[in-house]
Amino acid sequence: MQVATMSSVEETENPFAALLQPSSQADGVSKQLIESILLFTLSKDVVDSNRKNSVLCLADVVVADNSAKDTLCEDLLAHALFERLMLTETTKYLIPGGTNRSEALETRAMIYLHGAFTRCERIKCDSNARDKQHCDRIIELILNNASTCMRQPDLFAPQNFSSQWLELFDQSDEHDTSTQEFLVRVACKVSEEDEPLEALGAIKAIFYPMLSELQKQLVKDNLISIRKNIFWILGYFVREKRAGILGELLIDYTTPNPKAKGGDYMDTLFGQLLSVSIMPKTQTAPYEFFREVSLVSQQTDTNLWQLLAHHQLSLFTLIKQLLVQSPETKKKTLQWIANCLDANVARGHLWSTVNINLEQTVHSTASDAFMTSLSAVLMRLCAPLCAPSMKVLLVDPTYCAVVDEERQSKGVSMLKAFEETCLLPAEEGEQRLTAAKYNFITEIFYLAHKAFELGNRACIERLTRMMRELQNTRNAYHEVATRDPNNDLTKNLLRMLQDQMQQVLCIRNGLGEPENDAAILKFFEASAIWLTEIAMLPRESYEAALDKMDFAPQILRNLELLSDTPPFVAPYMKSVPENIIDNIAAYLNFCRNFGGDQFIQLYTSSHDAFFKMILLFMGSADLVKNPHLRAKLADALEFLLPTQISGSNRKEFITHVFDRHTDRLQVVRCLLNVFVSIEMTGQSVQFEQKFNYRRPMYAIMEYLWTKQEHINCFRQLASEAESNMEAIEPPIFLRFINLLINDAIFLLDESLSNLEQIKQLQRAQDNGEWNNLSHTERQQQTTNLHHLGMLARFDNILGRDTINLLKLLTTEIKSIFCHNSMVDRIASMLNYFLLHLVGPQRERFKVKDKKEFEFDPAQTVLEIAHIYINLSSDNSFCLAVSQDGRSYSDQLFGYAENILIRIGGGQLIGDMAEFASKVQKMNADYKEEQELLADAPDEYLDPIISTLMTDPVVLPSSKVTVDRSTIQRHLLSDQTDPFNREPLTMDKVKSNEALKLEIEQWIEGKRNAARVKS
Repeated sequence: MQVATMSSVEETENPFAALLQPSSQADGVSKQLIESILLFTLSKDVVDSNRKNSVLCLADVVVADNSAKDTLCEDLLAHALFERLMLTETTKYLIPGGTNRSEALETRAMIYLHGAFTRCERIKCDSNARDKQHCDRIIELILNNASTCMRQPDLFAPQNFSSQWLELFDQSDEHDTSTQEFLVRVACKVSEEDEPLEALGAIKAIFYPMLSELQKQLVKDNLISIRKNIFWILGYFVREKRAGILGELLIDYTTPNPKAKGGDYMDTLFGQLLSVSIMPKTQTAPYEFFREVSLVSQQTDTNLWQLLAHHQLSLFTLIKQLLVQSPETKKKTLQWIANCLDANVARGHLWSTVNINLEQTVHSTASDAFMTSLSAVLMRLCAPLCAPSMKVLLVDPTYCAVVDEERQSKGVSMLKAFEETCLLPAEEGEQRLTAAKYNFITEIFYLAHKAFELGNRACIERLTRMMRELQNTRNAYHEVATRDPNNDLTKNLLRMLQDQMQQVLCIRNGLGEPENDAAILKFFEASAIWLTEIAMLPRESYEAALDKMDFAPQILRNLELLSDTPPFVAPYMKSVPENIIDNIAAYLNFCRNFGGDQFIQLYTSSHDAFFKMILLFMGSADLVKNPHLRAKLADALEFLLPTQISGSNRKEFITHVFDRHTDRLQVVRCLLNVFVSIEMTGQSVQFEQKFNYRRPMYAIMEYLWTKQEHINCFRQLASEAESNMEAIEPPIFLRFINLLINDAIFLLDESLSNLEQIKQLQRAQDNGEWNNLSHTERQQQTTNLHHLGMLARFDNILGRDTINLLKLLTTEIKSIFCHNSMVDRIASMLNYFLLHLVGPQRERFKVKDKKEFEFDPAQTVLEIAHIYINLSSDNSFCLAVSQDGRSYSDQLFGYAENILIRIGGGQLIGDMAEFASKVQKMNADYKEEQELLADAPDEYLDPIISTLMTDPVVLPSSKVTVDRSTIQRHLLSDQTDPFNREPLTMDKVKSNEALKLEIEQWIEGKRNAARVKS
């Protein structure tokens, strides 16, 4: 009855006194639990020296409760708890006891409520049913007050709840689940008590300052110094699906304004995290790693790789949790990625790799570090698309056909996907097929490829250029250092060399981190399988897909390649972007050139996937319109050669695709298809690009020539060509060897011209003529010499490969080279080469440092001699050699014999002497025949080459009569009538049988007259 003894004054003056009136046990909360959890009491009892906890006595703050009851009214407890939160000086209310003095004295509201929540959760676990109910009531009061703190922070001024939350997050670890639970329950409580927008605004007001503080710290951090628990702290916002509002505030905080440029994304919280790498954070930031490099520096740093892998895995986990937390966070995260890629699309333009240091580019696009990290995150997100799950088969190939107006309704996040350059062009105004809706797997597939294109691919191109610059600097340094190792120029070049080496190592290591490399490889293997499956989809499967408006391949069919092009090409190939194939080719190129092939060596299933995809798309213009892209696939195919590759760091590569793959016998035809689709001469592409297109194709063909079954494929194509010499479309092998001969002539002419100019410049330099020039003129001459040297080097390498290939082909295939449409060309080409390399004028091309220009005339002479001998059994070839009025003379093979003796020609010397005799005799017989037929009427002569026709044909549109072999040769390079440029194919020409008979009778008459005379 202690309550009844209280004075009437106390009852009327204290608003909480009424709450002390008797109430049912059901409405009360255990005083013991209140003391253990909330660490306060309203009782003024004598201090218990055995008390387990320090508590505050709030009797004078709220109301004294000296009743004997063991519960306290819940409303009174609510008021008491609120008053407890408002206390700023707690020490004067302290009743000492136990070890938790600091917890009892805590004045920071959120820290105190979190502590109370944690204690309540702990006590609840070991409580009986009654106490569990009381704990639930206490938790509800705690959450109500925490919600008030979040929604009305001004009530608790000057408290800073942002810093209090940061402290809570900072002090927790993976064993502490109560902090996460407290945050989630508080966020949910705020959401319950406010409208969605108001609730989100209230939570943002508390957490934005905290996130801002974290972001400021990140600006100064690198891979080593970054705050160790940054991802643990950010994880609080995304780990729980119950509180999607937290993930929403995080993604909202890190989203720049809608008109943000690519570079602005680096200034966001996620941008700062993505920019942490082995590469510089921004385009203007210094290179921080590999500072102490020597000229034979260690190429990798496994410690840095481990740090980078851990960092990127943490980033991936954060983004993944956002994507699965709620539909809203998923939508906003995908939009963030899509907008970021769109804002950085300039990185994919060729000029950006050249002008990356220009002021406007620096600020308009994100850095290599940022973009490659974003790519790394997306590659990890694509893991379910890869083996063994192979969800890539659920990717719809029509994604890039969706126009902007339909993006939202069809679930397409990527901006301007419909502007992507696709494998096949759409007709003007054509409306391409689209699916009804696009799944997340399709979204992430295309976003990952776009991120690789803008991140890794642009970076690989830049690294390739930097490697060239590094090599030039290294050459210049060694040249100067050998002359004077201590002068200023040498020291400056050494510093420049070390700087360039550091830059190359930072970018190379950033791109080559093994875990990311494995993720990329598996994703590209899946992409190659997907490309093959959609390209080879049977017509009936396509028609079924058309009914469902879902064009994903669904299942793995793994059909065999039976021809150049699948029998049915689905219209959706007009929506498949080129960048998928381009990315795979760029990745394999990186593996070859920069020693990044450690994992691909072991991951042999990828070899089969890449091999099949390359064969299918490289060989078919019906699947890939762009011949340059098909040429890149030939470059990628070279990577799969189990041999050392010229100009590469790779020593050996173990693979069996050329021996065991089920589609291996298609490789020769596919290779010839792409070879002839890129006309090397007369195109407005840079010579270096032409060189790079041809070089890998020659390397592959040279390797194929070591395998009998592939040699048989070459022979089969040659036989097909001979059987179809007058087909509407010239046979592929005929076009191929015609192009080889064109290339060889073009390359030798260019090479000899450049070498002659180089010799003149070298002689002028040696004679001191350059000393009379101004500094600018000397520099110009040096530049000219360097440029001519580079061109000569390209010409000589490619010319050597062309001649070598002709040598290999003629060892097994002879008759097509000796066909009347080809024989004159190959004979005159060989004579022309031989005359320039062994004849009286050869001294014009004798330059210093022949090896520097890859000029090896002795080896070329040997190769040419082999070709002569390979074809020497055919009389038409021997006759054609002797009839070549431009280069052949009786002395030609004498010159050659002298050179062969000097360079050790061995058996070739005797073979060539025998061949020379045969040709000389044929030449004598031919001259006699020519004298006999010298007065042939003009109408018997070919109007193009002025020789006597043996098989005259009439051209349909111009009505001109020419020899069949002449027009066949012309149509290999140009399918028009040479007299009026009208389209023309061999099937349209008509034999002029009457004229043929007339010429034959005239020749027979001349021969009879000669016999009578003799």
